[in-house]
Amino acid sequence: MTLRTSLNKGKTATESCTKYAMLVCTELLILFQVSIITLTTGLMQSSGIGTPLNTKSSCFQLLKSDNTYKIGVGINYYDDLHGLAYMLMAKPGFYDQVDKIYLIDGRYKGREDLPQYNPDDVKQLIKDYPKVQYYNMNGYSQIDKRNTYWDCAEADDLDFMIVLDSDEYLHITDKTVLHQLIDREAKCFPIKQHQQDICSMSRPRLFKKPFTFRHRENRNGNGISHGSLYEDYGESDKEIIAQMYFWFKDHPKREINTGNQTGIPGFEMYHDKQFRNKERIIADRVYYDETPNR
Repeated sequence: MTLRTSLNKGKTATESCTKYAMLVCTELLILFQVSIITLTTGLMQSSGIGTPLNTKSSCFQLLKSDNTYKIGVGINYYDDLHGLAYMLMAKPGFYDQVDKIYLIDGRYKGREDLPQYNPDDVKQLIKDYPKVQYYNMNGYSQIDKRNTYWDCAEADDLDFMIVLDSDEYLHITDKTVLHQLIDREAKCFPIKQHQQDICSMSRPRLFKKPFTFRHRENRNGNGISHGSLYEDYGESDKEIIAQMYFWFKDHPKREINTGNQTGIPGFEMYHDKQFRNKERIIADRVYYDETPNR
């Protein structure tokens, strides 16, 4: 046997021992955590404090990281290149905190004013952001555009989806709240949105799977909003955003513009048109007023 062979065998044996020792330590740690949870649960039950815990579920929750859940962002976009760039680069932003970004590009059907940016420039921008999936839907209705990101979220089996427009940006500073939301019955939760010098308010912008709901025209047939999401459409249907109000049962909604509007912790939105010039804002307003069913 050569010296090199002996050394290699010794090295392999050492690595095996090290891996075995790490496995044993991991198992002992899990057993210790389970015993602590079991002891805590027993004390709570015997003293009548709180709600009894499911030991297996609690241990699993304890070991999960903040990156357990797949999070996506759906962006309804048109001709706002600088706003999109700011959204992607804003710190503390959301790009590093999410898994998928669905960019649904294109002006709505019936809109005739010319774009202010070269439509190809957006493709150059997102080359530096591989999480962004681009969809060209020029000439489609708002319903078709917005339903595309729900189709994508369902196809990619995401756990959560956040809805943004290109004149909004999002700060994500803490995702631990998602561990609480995943087991709730509701599918919609509020994110606090700030509009400078106007108001702060809770908006229905965080949604949870299964993504079986879609946008439909409202009963008056005059368009949709972020909130016209339905599982079923009939006489007794309820909008998905109504489920946002279950959050307020535990976290009371406060007066608009008080500065302490209730939203889920760790997520905040900002509405900002600073990158749109006056002509573009006027063109938007004219089109919206003249085309309610866009």
